[in-house]
Amino acid sequence: MVDTEIWLRLMSISSLYGDDMVRIAHWLAKQSQIDGLQQTGLTLRQAQRFLSFPRKSIESSLCWLEQPNHHLIPADSEFYPPQLLATTDYPGALFVEGELHALHSFQLAVVGSRAHSWYGERWGRLFCETLATRGVTITSGLARGIDGVAHKAALQVNGVSIAVLGNGLNTIHPRRHARLAASLLEHGGALVSEFPLDVPPLAYNFPRRNRIISGLSKGVLVVEAVVRW
Repeated sequence: MVDTEIWLRLMSISSLYGDDMVRIAHWLAKQSQIDGLQQTGLTLRQAQRFLSFPRKSIESSLCWLEQPNHHLIPADSEFYPPQLLATTDYPGALFVEGELHALHSFQLAVVGSRAHSWYGERWGRLFCETLATRGVTITSGLARGIDGVAHKAALQVNGVSIAVLGNGLNTIHPRRHARLAASLLEHGGALVSEFPLDVPPLAYNFPRRNRIISGLSKGVLVVEAVVRW
């Protein structure tokens, strides 16, 4: 079994994921001491990042994991969602707050504009309410706009919703959705992130977040997305 600290350090390396992370984690777990990191295939910069991950961050992460319904799910765990594992660049591990079984449910990703029209809101809400009443888990990114519409619609009919964040789970972004996130957990959903707990919502995190949203889901419903040529 791979030590939790190894996963925490590997998760801090933003350029590492998928099979490579899992392979390196298992190699490190077999060593009596951590040295010769570049033998694992890590670059010099990645090895430096692994070694420099703050002890304070490790300790705070371990404290976070001691709380109820707080989880670190490596890709080799039985609790890791198989749908996501089938993607080529799957996260090597996930932080999850909430119900793990939600990750194994039938999910539909719902994404769209952050500046939606009344029409988009109406139909986004109608689709999500209808699907949630039929047992479909609504998965989105907790952002402003259609993301929020999708989560709220699922909860309105006592459905289940999952939010994948582009930051660490120590904070909710945007802050206005803190209550929405809490309600999502109360209804049997989950908050998910591949980022260390204190990572802020940086712009380049969101494409990575989006691949998790789609990877967890059987399909993607796009509501009023901007056309890009």
